[in-house]
Amino acid sequence: MGLVTLSLIAAVLAATIGIGRLLDTLFYYVVPSVNTLTNDSVLMLEQIGQELATTLNTLDHPQEFIKNWPSQSHYQLTMVALSNIQLPQPLIQQVTSGEPLLLTNDDEFSLYFYMANQQSLLLIKPQFVSSQQDNGHIKLLLTLMFYVALVCLIWLWTYPLVSRLVQLRHSAQLFGKGQLDQRIKVGSVSYVKDLELEFNHMAQRIQHLVSDVKLLSSAVSHDLRTPLARMRFGIDTLAEEDNPKQQAVYLEHLSNDVEEMTSLVEILLDYARLEQVMVKIDKQKVDLNALIQNCVKAKNTLNHAIVWHMSADPMWVPGDPKYLQIMINNLLENALSYGREQVQVQLQQSTKNISLIIADDGEGFTQDLQALLKPFVRGKTAADKTKGYGMGLAIVQRIVEWHQAKLLIGRSQQLGGAEIKVVFPSAD
Repeated sequence: MGLVTLSLIAAVLAATIGIGRLLDTLFYYVVPSVNTLTNDSVLMLEQIGQELATTLNTLDHPQEFIKNWPSQSHYQLTMVALSNIQLPQPLIQQVTSGEPLLLTNDDEFSLYFYMANQQSLLLIKPQFVSSQQDNGHIKLLLTLMFYVALVCLIWLWTYPLVSRLVQLRHSAQLFGKGQLDQRIKVGSVSYVKDLELEFNHMAQRIQHLVSDVKLLSSAVSHDLRTPLARMRFGIDTLAEEDNPKQQAVYLEHLSNDVEEMTSLVEILLDYARLEQVMVKIDKQKVDLNALIQNCVKAKNTLNHAIVWHMSADPMWVPGDPKYLQIMINNLLENALSYGREQVQVQLQQSTKNISLIIADDGEGFTQDLQALLKPFVRGKTAADKTKGYGMGLAIVQRIVEWHQAKLLIGRSQQLGGAEIKVVFPSAD
């Protein structure tokens, strides 16, 4: 929102200072102010007035000269007796000493010159052709231009903001009607860019949540139906069975079904919690090299060899060590479950990224790779080889998203099986 504030301040300054100054300059250009005297014109007027006062001071009848002064002249001449002048004493002393006296106000200028022989003052007033009333229509026109320019400037500032908000409202309405793929195309320059990004992020998370709910509901209905059916059949059989040994066998089967359902419910709860811990994730600098070493050490078995060479230098990534360990363990468990004899783990470092690569020598992925990242989706051969619910890669995908990393799934060229690559931004 900082861009909105800065642009608003710039618009206000441009409106109040820039446009006003421009129109003031235009007004004084169209209607030059004759009320303003320059230094040169004042000096010239003082020189002319001093010469007139000197000439009139020598005449016997100076009033006749002033009376015959042209009325169309730009200067009005008046003789005022010194005793009739209402001026402060310092100003009277100034003018009687021979210095011209300049008095101004908003409407006129007056120059006084002392004539000692006449004991009078010669008053010269410039006659201004234009008046405030004559310029009224021009001032009205310029005032209207100011407000029109102000409205145009405000419109130029508000139009991009309003248009983006209208687009945001339209996308929100469509999103509320069920079109969950609605996103806002964020422009390079936008007052509400942060709001648009947050809307897209929110829409993406809601779409993921709705998709996960659909998958979870269908998967739960499928995976819970089987143990429930076995439990119903076992209870009916147990009620008809009188042999204690056979009853014990049925009770054991019922207990196994209950444990299976309990395990499934716990997995569902754990996956649901993953959506809540995102706001509580504690990011710090984590040495991915040392973390992998601990995970590999705990997962090494006699049946599968994990090929891993720990680097001498630490490789730092920003993240939460607890959830990064969960991610690595899930990837290792998948590789150990589906690989035949060998699992290979390696780290690759570039200028900006650190890549974790885990590969196995199994059959690899034989279906849509992106579908495998969804909960309760398993490979075609997974049901025959291992026991599980297809949550491993879904949890890995969530953790990868939290850490602003990238998850890439493919086939290992060296081992021939599956290869999963996680690309982290470097913390250096």
